[in-house]
Amino acid sequence: MDYKFKTRIYSESSLSKNASINLNSKVLHKLLNVLRLKSGDSVKVFNNKDGEWIGKFIVGKNKQGCVLCDSLFKQSKKELGPWLIFSPIKSKRMEWLVEKATEVGVQRFFPALMERTIVKKINHERLISYCISASEQSERLSIPVLDPLRSLKEQIRFSLDSNKKILFCDEMLSSSVISNSLVKIDPENVTVLIGPEGGLKDVERKYLNEIKGALACSLGPRVYRAETAALVALAMAQVK
Repeated sequence: MDYKFKTRIYSESSLSKNASINLNSKVLHKLLNVLRLKSGDSVKVFNNKDGEWIGKFIVGKNKQGCVLCDSLFKQSKKELGPWLIFSPIKSKRMEWLVEKATEVGVQRFFPALMERTIVKKINHERLISYCISASEQSERLSIPVLDPLRSLKEQIRFSLDSNKKILFCDEMLSSSVISNSLVKIDPENVTVLIGPEGGLKDVERKYLNEIKGALACSLGPRVYRAETAALVALAMAQVK
């Protein structure tokens, strides 16, 4: 199949009729050397506030590149998926988690320090790049928000203050599968919480069980790695 649009580009610049969007060296390299686009080819450019525009890729002197916006393709639209609280894990696996969760439709990420958290820091800029790449690939119009790394209680407070229901996945449970808990809950009003490798500690489990608006759920009979558990939970949380 011959696709008219060979790629989508995320840009924080304002998008409008005849707007010229300058491309940085990384994006220009991708278009020229990876995707083999030529000057004059059609591409799509998008961001959270201006929607998605059809534009023309233009290569000027000294290999400078831009996209000249022509017409609005899609109006801006906020992703109405769940939020995700997760414990940082080793870099490659965390990058995979963020990339795939973005494709699944997560609206906001909350990395949280828990009792068994081993990785104590995140590369915020690098993870955002994975969010952008996954958004470009998956046709979503908004880039998920990646919050700073905070304590578990601080991240939970953000959800509660936004009237979100918290579904925390507990490998100790053998019943109350997460999909059964969502019968009366809209997926966009849900925050999914995934524990660290080794699971939640009893003190955390007790704390969560005492929160009004939090519900312990199971992902079924298997014990998953943290990044797999997150994807399973997010998929199940969006089944109406």
